[in-house]
Amino acid sequence: MARWQILDRLQDHRFWLVDIVPSAVFPYYVLGSPLLGFATISSPEITLETDKIKQLNSMYKRNVYIGGDVSPISLTRGVTMYDNTFWNWIQIAMRGYDFPNRNMLLIHFSQIGGVYEFPISGLDQWDGITRLPGKAWLLWDCIPTRYKAASDFDAMSGQVSISELEIQPWAIEEFTLGEIS
Repeated sequence: MARWQILDRLQDHRFWLVDIVPSAVFPYYVLGSPLLGFATISSPEITLETDKIKQLNSMYKRNVYIGGDVSPISLTRGVTMYDNTFWNWIQIAMRGYDFPNRNMLLIHFSQIGGVYEFPISGLDQWDGITRLPGKAWLLWDCIPTRYKAASDFDAMSGQVSISELEIQPWAIEEFTLGEIS
């Protein structure tokens, strides 16, 4: 008997990140509207800090939480002539034109769903939208912290140039499709 498809593990290549609260001023989406995808996105990571406390009635020290930290998230995208959204967000943050903090939604899609061929070339990243979300993370109050305009230039290479943006979320919430009990 075959297992249910909903029990399959999630694959790395089905993801989508979108700015969920557009700005009131142009550019409305700091990452270039929901149409633009990403080559890679680093996974959300939370680290909790602990301290050791010596109790009077025990020889062993007890660990207690004293704080936590969210690691930065790196976004990469192929460089095109028409997309400068990473640069625009960094400029907005540096010059104070608009409130640079944004809430992002990172969705990790499952294998469940139809495969739809989009008639417009270049919209391959929209394949996941026809699929059922497996997990999602709300990245609260993200600010851009590092920008790299393109891959290092090499006259002997024919690879696509990749730009990088690092964002620092203040907090993260994780949502699952459902728990199996």
